[in-house]
Amino acid sequence: MKTEKAALFLYLTASLLAVIATMFEYELLILITRPIVVPSILFYYLSIKNSKANPFFVSVLLLNFIGDTIILLDLENSTLIIMVPYFLSYLLMIKFAISDMLKIRFNRKGFIVGGVIFGFLMYLLYVLIQLFMDTSEELVVPVIVYGFILAGYLCMASYGYYSDSTMTMLFLLLTALSGSLSDIFYVLFTLIFHFPGFYYFEFAIQLVSYFFMVKYFVLRENRQSVLVVT
Repeated sequence: MKTEKAALFLYLTASLLAVIATMFEYELLILITRPIVVPSILFYYLSIKNSKANPFFVSVLLLNFIGDTIILLDLENSTLIIMVPYFLSYLLMIKFAISDMLKIRFNRKGFIVGGVIFGFLMYLLYVLIQLFMDTSEELVVPVIVYGFILAGYLCMASYGYYSDSTMTMLFLLLTALSGSLSDIFYVLFTLIFHFPGFYYFEFAIQLVSYFFMVKYFVLRENRQSVLVVT
């Protein structure tokens, strides 16, 4: 219990300080706190799980850590490079979402809800592309592919929670929703409006998504352990 609380405290403290440092442009504090966030949430995951660590989940966190590191390097024209690790992490999350959906009895209303959300996100993607395609034409196709995968992920998570309203599916939905919001505001800041508030919001919500992700995986693993025992 002490290890669990220490890991959670480290994650929360590092995340809070990283957001404050980003808002006030404290470069040294950013360099100290931001690389701590993902390792601390991984430490938290390892301290609360009841089974062997899931290598795919560890890979998701590692890919996010790589993405955060690339952002921290502040390289020029690095948007496409930054997208790669996050894109791969979403593919892994979709793997889990599909696996969870296959265990749920088909729900027609849930399917409609997921379809509506997917359609809305596709419309939003179209609007965003129209806003930046003249200035960043080379990113149009990558953003379309990225957005399609992200919309599919949120669609599956929405269907899963509507059809199986458990805490496990709730945290999957929160993970997908926070990731989607983070990426949308990142596009708004990086490619369109360059309003600092968008960047602060997307960064904060991204850090929060790591907690949702850990809770989802722990609850998912615990549920599978119960199923195996019974």
